[in-house]
Order: sequence, then C-alpha cells, then structure tokens
Amino acid sequence: MADLQPIDPKARIEILDILRGFALLGILFNNILYFSGYAFQPFDVLSARTTFQLDEKLYWVLDLVITAKFYTLFSILFAAGFYLQMSRHQEDEATFLNVYKRRLTILLVIGLLHSLIWFGDILLLYALIGLVLVRFRHLSGKRLLRAALLLLLLPTVIDIAGLVFAPPAVVTESLAHAEYPDMSPQAVMVAFKDGNIVDLFSLNIHHLVWKWLSYIPSGRILVVFGVFLLGYYLASIEFFNKRARSMKLLAVSFLIGLATTVAALELGGSMYRFPPTPVDAAHRGLLTVGQIALCFFYVTSIALLLYTQMGARMLRYLQSVGRMALTNYISQTLICILIFYNFGLNLIGELGLIYVVTIAIVVLMVQTILSNLWLKYFRYGPLEWIWRSLTYRKRIAMR
Repeated sequence: MADLQPIDPKARIEILDILRGFALLGILFNNILYFSGYAFQPFDVLSARTTFQLDEKLYWVLDLVITAKFYTLFSILFAAGFYLQMSRHQEDEATFLNVYKRRLTILLVIGLLHSLIWFGDILLLYALIGLVLVRFRHLSGKRLLRAALLLLLLPTVIDIAGLVFAPPAVVTESLAHAEYPDMSPQAVMVAFKDGNIVDLFSLNIHHLVWKWLSYIPSGRILVVFGVFLLGYYLASIEFFNKRARSMKLLAVSFLIGLATTVAALELGGSMYRFPPTPVDAAHRGLLTVGQIALCFFYVTSIALLLYTQMGARMLRYLQSVGRMALTNYISQTLICILIFYNFGLNLIGELGLIYVVTIAIVVLMVQTILSNLWLKYFRYGPLEWIWRSLTYRKRIAMR
C-alpha cells in the first residue's frame, strides 16, 4: 500500500477554499470586538464617546450578520473536509484514519498553545469534536441529519426543562457587552491596560476557563457537534458543488435567518444564564435557527456569485486566504495582540467600534494580498506546511 500524501493544491475544491477565506473575514470581525476591549468596556465609558450611537448601531449589525454565523460556517467546512478526505481513501480507511487522528492531535496541540495567548481559540474545540466525529463516519445520510438536528435542538429542550424544574433565574443589569461573574468590567480593562505579561497571561487563562464553563449553559458543544454532523452530511450529498446554487434556498434561508436573528436581538436575553428566563430560552433558540439559516444564505450567495464572471474574479482572491486558513487565523491573533495589548501599541479601550472595524478591514486586506502573493511561489502556507509535514512525518515539498 502506498504511503498517504497530502492532497495536491490543484485538486482542491475551489468553493470550499473560497468559503474558508470568507469565514475567516467574519471571524476577525467577531474576535476584534474582544481584542480591542470594546466588548469588555463598561457601558458608562462607551457612552461618553462621541461615536457611541454609531458604534452601538454597528455592534447590532455585527451581531446580526457576523456573531456565531462565521464560526458555524467554519465548523461546517471543517467537517466537510473530513468527509472529502474519507471519500478519497475508502480502500485504505484504516491507514487514513491513523493519519487523520494524528492530524487532529497536532491541531489539538496547536489549539492548546494558541489558547494560552487567546482565550477565543476555536482550534482546540474543533480538534476534540473532530476526534468524536470520526466515530460517526459510517452513519447513513438520514441518521446524520437526524443526529445533527437533535443536537441543535437539545439545548432548547434543556432550557425548557430548566424553566419547568429549576428555581427562577436571578436577572441582573448588564454593565458591558461581555461580563464575568467574578470580575467587573472595570477590573478587566485595568488588567488589560496596566498589567504586565504575567497579569495578561493570567487574565487570558481566566477568560479561557469561563469560556469553557459557558459551554454548559449555552449548550455550545452540543450545537457545534450538531453543526459538524450537518457539515459532514452536506458534503456527503455533494451540496457545495451541486446543490448550493439555488435561488429558492437563497431566499428562504435569508428570510428565516433575518427574521429569527432580528427577533432574538430585539428580545435580548443571555446565552449563558442558567437556569434561564423564558426570554433567554427564546433568545437562544432563535439565535441557533438564525445562525444556521444565515450560514446557508452565505453559502448559496457565494455559490451563485462564483458562477458569474465578475463574482468569480472577485471571490478567487479569497481562495488563497482559505488555503492558508490556519496561518491567517493564527496571524490575526498575533496582529491584534500587537495592535491592542499594552506591550504593543496599547490601543485596547482607546477606540470606538467604527475605528476598530476599520482596522479589521485593513488587516483583512493585507492578509488577502499576502496570501495571494505567497501562493504564487509556494504550495502551502507556512503553518499549513508545518502541520502537513508533522502529520505525514516527513518534509513536504513546499514548491
């Protein structure tokens, strides 16, 4: 049996790389809310800014079109990638699975290291769920879809049970967009602005612990695993290259996604409070439907645009960003740390959201240019090359 080899870049599916690149754009817009300190700043500090009204409208728009949607898209693509690799190695499945598990283990280590400097890391969770997803690889299409829907609905069922059987929730007034039970927004910002390297590391670990604890009341692990199963199912029915170009799906997913997400935002509520209030339960359920529906809207939009001359020309710039997804994702963290943390430019808490988003746009433009330039000369991004070389236990040709 021949040794397994990484897929030739020329054999990659174009739309999946474009979608990965597109997802990375949205992920930065989400993450920069926290890197910049905007999400952590007390409302009374934010309201003193001359750009406050515009900033809060922009925050609402980002909540509508960005928050959770692009992580959902990235999750779907991660699982779809596993299916496509599996389908290419049906005759040597055992060998492939050993290599793939090693690939995920390396990603887990990368995610763990990344988590030490950025609590918002997604790689660690993806690697863990990917190792579980392997066990579901032989489910039929119908069973995959049923399991996905069950996992997506289960947090809402748990919330309803909490409403019935748990004591009433304690509701307190929010002091910032992102809060912690054991640390005031003011204390968070002081630590970011004035803390030394050890203080910043400790603060990141604090946020990381609370992020993983928040997965329990929010049901995020169940939802992400459900999205993984959905992505695996969509790849199995060749959705991305054969079924995504649907005007009907475009319209339906847009209307459902817009209606449910707007309803959730207007209701308000907390993703993390447990036991939940009735508003919390409705808020979470509507957001889950909205993030899935808008994700389908983004996929169908790109699939349709890709089959127009102008759309294809524009979107292919994102293909290189997607092919270098790991490098670009990690570099976004390093760039934002240097811009906002106090051992860099120390801009955390200093800018209104309109300026923060402008920085994100500039970073994304630079990443897009550099990704396209890099792949003119090399087959893989720097971290992609390291990841593949470690996975296949040999030095992979870079050119």
